[in-house]
Amino acid sequence: MVAVGPAAKPAAAAQTAPASPVVQAAFADPERLPTPREVGPEIKPGGDAPAKPKDAPAIQGSPANTGGPLALEEVLAAVEQHYPLLRAVELERATTGGRLLTTLGAFDHNLSASAEGQGPATYENFRSNVAISRGLPIAGLGVFAGYRNGYGEFPTYSLGQKTADGGEFRAGVSVPLLRDRAIDRPRAAVRQAGIDVALAEPTIERQRLDFRRAAARSYWNWVGAGYRLKVAKTLLSLAVERDDQLKARVEIGPAANIERVDNQQNIALRNGLRVQAERAFQQATVDLSLFLRDEAGNPTLASEGRLPQKFPALAPVDAATFEEALRTAFDLRPEPRRLKLLRDKAAVDLALAENQVMPTLNAVVAGTQDVGFGKSSLSGPNGLDRSSLNAGLMFALPVERRDALGRVATARAQLAQLDFQLRNAEDVVRADVQDTFSALERAHEFARQAKARVDLARVVAAAEREQLRLGRSDVLRVTLREQAAFDADIIEITAQQDYFRALADYLAALGIGGK
Repeated sequence: MVAVGPAAKPAAAAQTAPASPVVQAAFADPERLPTPREVGPEIKPGGDAPAKPKDAPAIQGSPANTGGPLALEEVLAAVEQHYPLLRAVELERATTGGRLLTTLGAFDHNLSASAEGQGPATYENFRSNVAISRGLPIAGLGVFAGYRNGYGEFPTYSLGQKTADGGEFRAGVSVPLLRDRAIDRPRAAVRQAGIDVALAEPTIERQRLDFRRAAARSYWNWVGAGYRLKVAKTLLSLAVERDDQLKARVEIGPAANIERVDNQQNIALRNGLRVQAERAFQQATVDLSLFLRDEAGNPTLASEGRLPQKFPALAPVDAATFEEALRTAFDLRPEPRRLKLLRDKAAVDLALAENQVMPTLNAVVAGTQDVGFGKSSLSGPNGLDRSSLNAGLMFALPVERRDALGRVATARAQLAQLDFQLRNAEDVVRADVQDTFSALERAHEFARQAKARVDLARVVAAAEREQLRLGRSDVLRVTLREQAAFDADIIEITAQQDYFRALADYLAALGIGGK
């Protein structure tokens, strides 16, 4: 039913509504009409394509690295031979070796000598003495030997300084019976310095793994940036070639000039993409130069001409190899080995602290022998041609022994800490292998899918270009197809790059390349 009467009046009123005041004023005074806006430049046939972008200037400050296609092995070899930070950390061997030599100084021979005379006076005499001693790294033993002589007149209270005319030889040994028998400070220092020498190796290996991993990632970043630059250049060349084709078609009439203008704006866009790709490649080249060095150790710049022809084949990841990979990591990773050595070093601290709890009880045995002739009214029937053998004991004990007991408590706590740290280090190794194994497997699968997309996108783009040649398509469609193929290429390059970076992470997680 259609409403009639008063209810229908609003619709009729809307149809006959008066114009707005602005419109009424414009019709009343045509001079008040607004000036038409400029909607765009005039499209002229036969215009030139956007100019080719200027080539990127060469990177300054470092020599070029020349040769054939650059392989990862060449970069890693340069790291091993010339990377300054690796050379620096390898000097840890010399540093710890020096500290070991320092501790061995506790067992050096100690030579002493003296000479003195008296007179002219009531007593005129001459005395000299030479002695040598050293501690032995066996059972805390100390040995000594010497020679002395005393000639002339001596008061009775110093008669012991007089010797036969051939002088007196002496020798002896000090033997710890309780404290310092199993271990003492010098021997503990030598043991710990020896452990420090061993500790240098896992420290160097950890740094080498990190440097090789960083070098590999920089190398694959450089390769990926180079391939992206090549793809950007190819995309640009397609649009430039099409401009010549469209120019001919516009001149003979079957194509509208707007098609060529649309293609030319694509050229401008792709010029920009090329410039950005060149910048990214130069940045990757500079980053790689930190690892790629010449024989003098100076950074070198790898040119685009050193790019390999293609990425190496991507190896599939077999889940059955995980357990083997985990065993390899536990065998090769330096972190658990370093903590085990630190635990051995702490065990030496504990042994020394427990030694300090015991009392000191040392035995000393020494003998002397005069040689030659000599006589003193107080020297007995044999004159100064005498022999003697002396033995003694020395005992000492701090009553509370708080220093030693505190050291024992500290050493035991440090050992417990290292046990927990070692357990965590093993868990970290396992987690690293799990994560990098998963990342490598997924990177391989993503690269496989990206490759399938590239193949399809290239087929579609080529077909669309053929349709344009036959006049059955237009520049917009071709542009979209080419852009899709370009995006697919970029994704595939990134996927392959990510696979090899994940492989570098995986090898580092296994500890391969650390030695």
